[in-house]
Amino acid sequence: MRIDIMASKWEVFFIPHCQHTKPAPKPKLVVIVYVHPSPYCFLINSTINDFIKKRAYLLPCEAPIHAIQHLSFLTHDSFIDCREAFPFFDMAELTQSRGMLSHDARQSVLHAVIECPVLEKIHKQRILT
Repeated sequence: MRIDIMASKWEVFFIPHCQHTKPAPKPKLVVIVYVHPSPYCFLINSTINDFIKKRAYLLPCEAPIHAIQHLSFLTHDSFIDCREAFPFFDMAELTQSRGMLSHDARQSVLHAVIECPVLEKIHKQRILT
């Protein structure tokens, strides 16, 4: 059964037990990058992880997000990982909105989506249209 979402593209949510983190669920900020046919999100990280740092071809997939433009949910500059879009079929997870991504951060994400060599084409198309 599909539940209509009241969230918007570029809205940031806090997920207390995000199932998309490895190796185990943990609290995570996510940003919705498209909502149809169902909401998909990118994860927000405080740093670029070592896996990506050791693989220079993945660095373009990281979009910087500045805390000064997102004081309602960030205390320090962070990164949006644009390598993989994650589905949120359980709408109960998307209840703790923290605000909207700034224009600058949106542009940074769009640039990363275009440049990222590993993001699936279907996600690129849905994000960029």
